[in-house]
Amino acid sequence: MTFSLTDTVRDALTSGGIVNGAASALGISSGSASKGLAAAGSALLAGLANKARDPLALGEFFNMVQDPALSSSTLDDPARLLSGAAEATRARDLGSRVMSSLFGGRTDDVVGGLARHAGVGNTTAASLMGLAAPLMLRAIGGLVRGGGLTVGSLGQALLGNQSEIMNAVPATMANLIGRAQIYDVAREATPSLPHLSHPAVVEPKRPAWWAIPLALLPLALLAWWFIDSRRVEKPVDTAVTRYETPASTRTPPATPPPATKPAPATTPTTPAPAPVSKPMPKAEQEVKAVHVAEVNRELRFRENGVEAKLLGFLRNKSARYDDKEWFEFDRLVFDTNAQTLASGSHEQLENLAEILKAYPNVHIKIGGYTDNTGDPDANLKLSQERADNVKKELVSRGIAGDRIETEGYGEQHPVAPNTTEEGRAQNRRIALRVLPPKS
Repeated sequence: MTFSLTDTVRDALTSGGIVNGAASALGISSGSASKGLAAAGSALLAGLANKARDPLALGEFFNMVQDPALSSSTLDDPARLLSGAAEATRARDLGSRVMSSLFGGRTDDVVGGLARHAGVGNTTAASLMGLAAPLMLRAIGGLVRGGGLTVGSLGQALLGNQSEIMNAVPATMANLIGRAQIYDVAREATPSLPHLSHPAVVEPKRPAWWAIPLALLPLALLAWWFIDSRRVEKPVDTAVTRYETPASTRTPPATPPPATKPAPATTPTTPAPAPVSKPMPKAEQEVKAVHVAEVNRELRFRENGVEAKLLGFLRNKSARYDDKEWFEFDRLVFDTNAQTLASGSHEQLENLAEILKAYPNVHIKIGGYTDNTGDPDANLKLSQERADNVKKELVSRGIAGDRIETEGYGEQHPVAPNTTEEGRAQNRRIALRVLPPKS
């Protein structure tokens, strides 16, 4: 299949009916509408190109383009798309989600750049972007349904057409959406893509400069062992040192000591009591597509993720409602020191919303937690805001607000020591628990 993503998106946004309809609905000239919609589409496509090497973000986008709401005839009429009709609201919600995913906290700045380029006000520019986003999703969705576009070929198309995509973005918006990020990716070697209209240029790999010192490493270790073995041995202390095993388990070596000393043993930590589940082992971090009978379709989540734990609890008819049985979200990421969700978080929220829709009588509580860095009161406030924001996202996906309680716990109930960055990262989290049925 030969196609150009830039042409596909531009054609979908600048057809006569769309441009004239947008101009009439927003009270601007057709020239401004055409200029604004073309720029908005280019910016959205450039933002997506920034995610070309992020499989989670691409997977989330790929799911969105197949949403049935994008097949509605509402998208052919900008006035209807800007209305309060249910199908229009769903399509605009998908557009808002993709903008949040691609631009994050820079969305307002990108809209401001669009306003300057098209010569319209910020409110009008925001409406143009709101029209462009679902139309862009529909255009790429057409490639999925009609041309067999997959997540992998979408990523390849983005990588193979980076220069074209970025060159189409107006100067007032290019720096805001991350020109450097796209060019950084372009410098990496990428396989050529004969099925694309603009194949990627493959740069030769640099010579492996590290091969020579790596090859000499065994000789260096052998020399170190030879010198070390000739030293006068000191009496062995019965105390356990950084490199020794306890005396009760140590066996005199029958062969020369190993070429390298074992790494220092880490001091085990005692988990602090807390109403949360333990962090997931690394072996269980892979995201997989799982058919969930309750929602009658596949959801993508980790084997030990919050979706799996929640489903396991809900399917267990003998499960007890325990205020200490919390399930941690494992793919929610917040912007630093802010309550706003970063890109890549939406798939898990979408999964959770689908599960809750399948169990309409279930009520949950969302708990927010921070590390102990900074002011405790500020941490408590931030944890509450983050929990509330998760609830807001679930409500926007069709879950009734009265089914969700929230509480911020701040730096209370740590699951790891706050003395290391790794431990602090584990303590900055969101968890949920199932509430007992209301009488």
